[in-house]
Amino acid sequence: MKRLILIPASAVLLLSSCDHIDAVGDKVGELKDMRKESTQGVEGMDLKAIVNGMQNSGPAVRDIGEVDFQSFISEPGRLNVVDFHADWCGPCKKLGPVLSSIIEANSGVVRLGKLNVDQARQLSQEQGVRSIPDVRFYIDGKLVHKFTGAAPKETIESLIATHSANIDPTASMVARLKTGFAGVDEGDGTTATVPARPRPSNAKPIEEAMKPMKKDWLPPGMSQK
Repeated sequence: MKRLILIPASAVLLLSSCDHIDAVGDKVGELKDMRKESTQGVEGMDLKAIVNGMQNSGPAVRDIGEVDFQSFISEPGRLNVVDFHADWCGPCKKLGPVLSSIIEANSGVVRLGKLNVDQARQLSQEQGVRSIPDVRFYIDGKLVHKFTGAAPKETIESLIATHSANIDPTASMVARLKTGFAGVDEGDGTTATVPARPRPSNAKPIEEAMKPMKKDWLPPGMSQK
């Protein structure tokens, strides 16, 4: 006697949807591959390293000394301002907060290094600092302007606007992607540089990879409704 086997409707629905599940799986796989290629396309560095590097680039206003003076003024993609000052200097105390607030308001293109002349006597002498406060503006390690005394807020804002007008903020990130990120805490009071990974053969140039994405971009196979 032949037996009639009944298949539940839910099972039929499940079987009929397998092709759809496979298609979705393939699409997810494509997106994962795209994400992998995009993160490798910037000198082979992953997003976590990039974010950590940005965080470790330092605050807009910080203390510097003889050891890191040259590296500070030479960082690309920023207007690097150095304030030669001293704790006992009255005009320095007056200028300091004003200068810091202006720098922080424009932190995308400028940063401030506060250098205590009493703690960096040799460097101060080498740089020809004879009166303080002595504020100097550097681009790519080159001195482009300086002034002494407690200048008015409006004057400082004008100077920063003038000398940062042609600054490209992405230049600093491009440089760090090529050479690695400095300032990573080693846990023992020292810092180290995280080197960039070797560039994959299929990687795009950094400058091209960092271009803004088109607003109407969609993953392959998808369309707007």
